[in-house]
Amino acid sequence: ELYLAGAQLARGYLNRPALTAERFTADPFAGPGERMYRSGDLARWRADGMLEFLGRADFQVKIRGFRVELGEVEAVVASHPDIAQVAVVAREDQPGDKRLIAYVVPSNTDSTEQVRDTELVNREMRRYVGERLPEFMVPAAVVVLDALPLTANGKLDRRALPAPDYATAAAFRAPRTERERVLCEIFAEVLGVERVGIDDSFFELGGHSLLATRLISRIRTRLGAELPLRAVFEAPNVATLTEQLGTAQKSQRPALRRMPRPKEN
Repeated sequence: ELYLAGAQLARGYLNRPALTAERFTADPFAGPGERMYRSGDLARWRADGMLEFLGRADFQVKIRGFRVELGEVEAVVASHPDIAQVAVVAREDQPGDKRLIAYVVPSNTDSTEQVRDTELVNREMRRYVGERLPEFMVPAAVVVLDALPLTANGKLDRRALPAPDYATAAAFRAPRTERERVLCEIFAEVLGVERVGIDDSFFELGGHSLLATRLISRIRTRLGAELPLRAVFEAPNVATLTEQLGTAQKSQRPALRRMPRPKEN
């Protein structure tokens, strides 16, 4: 991480003592009271004496235990021929569930209507990124915008980026049986969406391997069926997963039930 020091260094941020304390740290290489500025930039000092910029330290996030460089994901999304601009952020709309979201601006007006198809965008971009990056770096949702929101000084206004809608644009098919109804409820609970149809893909609604594990656990608790994790990948919607449940073994784990706490002697 690049730190700056020397006579040209400012004293801090005007009327912002907390930010000044965070960014202007003591300089261990200078005299008492001297400080250096923590730039937030990542760089390396090359053999020819030049500093090479490598990105931003604060653009690194941790997703399901993996460290992700947002700029790397942005570069892959931006390489798609229909995308002119992109911003990738990590959102935590539900506590403990951090997801990568890509915000894109179409490259031309002719493709705008096609790109605005929510289901098509998520399927195409997740496939495109998934062919080039590991699964944990694939955005959970792609949001199409007319333009990226900017601050007064022309930088990306991350706070103004809208929350994604994980619901697909496909025709909604309601559950036909009681088992499908329960599965739709479990899908919606795990994914944090309002409703799920029997044809909606778990992964196109923002699901990933960690949530798939949670889904299997909820199915075991609610329906008493023991499914392997691979079942969700092989049958990612309610209609097909219901067929898997028909051949699933009954869970041997005892159901959890409320009991009084034992009294201490």
